[in-house]
Amino acid sequence: MILFDSIVRIAAPVVWRNDAEIAKKLEEFSATEAGSALDMLKAAELETIPRLRRLFFRHAMDEARHARMFEAMARATRPGRIAVSEYTPIHARRQNLFANLGRARFLAFVHLAEKDGEQHFRSLARHFDDRPELAELFATLADEERFHVRYAIQNLLRVEGANARKALRGVRVASAWRAWRRQGRAIGDRLARLTLAIVYLFVLPIFALAQKRLEPEKSGWKAAPTATVSRRQF
Repeated sequence: MILFDSIVRIAAPVVWRNDAEIAKKLEEFSATEAGSALDMLKAAELETIPRLRRLFFRHAMDEARHARMFEAMARATRPGRIAVSEYTPIHARRQNLFANLGRARFLAFVHLAEKDGEQHFRSLARHFDDRPELAELFATLADEERFHVRYAIQNLLRVEGANARKALRGVRVASAWRAWRRQGRAIGDRLARLTLAIVYLFVLPIFALAQKRLEPEKSGWKAAPTATVSRRQF
């Protein structure tokens, strides 16, 4: 918790550096919450235990409301300007998590994801202590995420019993692997750009200078040979 809060506090001044970036991030949060709402609605449709169906449906309604709250705040942050999403399309996506993971791992995923979300929102609420509208938004959402954290773990233990710990461990490993792959792609992209920049800015000029010194007659621009036109006699 302390480490996570420290990371957010270090990154927040860069990620949330001005109103335009704040509006963009809020739009992204809105799309994420809307996608979660779609997943929770699908889980409520597929679930056969009545209690879990009701909880999943309530969770879906909470996520849909969170999406609207983020969207409204994004628009309020940029008054009189077109919403970010009209320039940069950001869409909610359903991942079919319940069907792909099964009940046990889905509940474990909800518990861990909502726990991370609660911590993130509380850290952002502290970061925006000089902007009451944003601090209040994130604090309110963090309080509501706490309910999602608790109901998920309580029902995971109630329904799955001894398998709960295995489900949690499996979701943690899968999440760590996905995070590693995302970071690997990002690092690989930056490394490739850096390598190409070094080649173009430093390596190629060295070869060009060496070529000019070793074979000066071949350096520089050369006039194209004049084409000869042959006339056929008939």
